[in-house]
Amino acid sequence: MAEGSIFILIVGVLSVSALYFLGFESVDPRIILVVMTILLIPGFYAAITSGPFVPSSKKRHRTMLKLADLDPTDIVYDLGCGDGRLVFQSARFCKKAIGYELSIPLYLFGKIRQLFSRRNATIRYGNIWKQDYKDADVIFCYLLPKAMKQFYKEVWPHLKKGTRVVSNAFQIHEIKPIEKEGKVYLYQA
Repeated sequence: MAEGSIFILIVGVLSVSALYFLGFESVDPRIILVVMTILLIPGFYAAITSGPFVPSSKKRHRTMLKLADLDPTDIVYDLGCGDGRLVFQSARFCKKAIGYELSIPLYLFGKIRQLFSRRNATIRYGNIWKQDYKDADVIFCYLLPKAMKQFYKEVWPHLKKGTRVVSNAFQIHEIKPIEKEGKVYLYQA
């Protein structure tokens, strides 16, 4: 949850500074701290239910992209996209890359990065379990084992035939991967 602490610190300092320069010297900085903490609650929920933000190495991203075998017509989703790195890398090779993130600091960071990225890359705020992936050609996920079971139970049955699912570090134990490289697993619906 380091991103949360950093977010609170940066936004807190900027908010207090802005209020001071705008003439609101009497605003209690603790109020700003409480608001920033409340903004972190969705990220804590996501960390518990699907997995915390743990950045993957560039090598792991290359492996994931290789196994995904992206096509210029593919629609790609990254579940719990964190800072959006994989979304922006995928966008170079596909029609549309969409990442969902529930942690507000990570979502905001991804949206800022989106401003300087390709038009076909999008970071969306949302709970990964409440989205529709019926048009997905490729889904990237880096979810904890319990969340992978939930993915298989709730998302897998609704995927179109041929959808490729690339999982980083954790397997879908209910099915056998069609390919595996290191700790990256490729499945096909």
